[in-house]
Amino acid sequence: MAEPKTVSLRLNVWANPRTRMIHLASNDVGVISTVSNEPESKRYHPNLFKKLRRVLADAGKWPKGL
Repeated sequence: MAEPKTVSLRLNVWANPRTRMIHLASNDVGVISTVSNEPESKRYHPNLFKKLRRVLADAGKWPKGL
């Protein structure tokens, strides 16, 4: 049987109204990063931002006015 090519990790996701970015962090592997919806940002990724925004909004965690 082939060895699995995926890993599972706990990922914390939150929106920062001050920076207007979505933050991603995992203590499992020491990863922290951000995703932006601003075209001039090097963190710009509109598709991922939209999907993560939906996850946060569905959980009632999307800040009003962002």
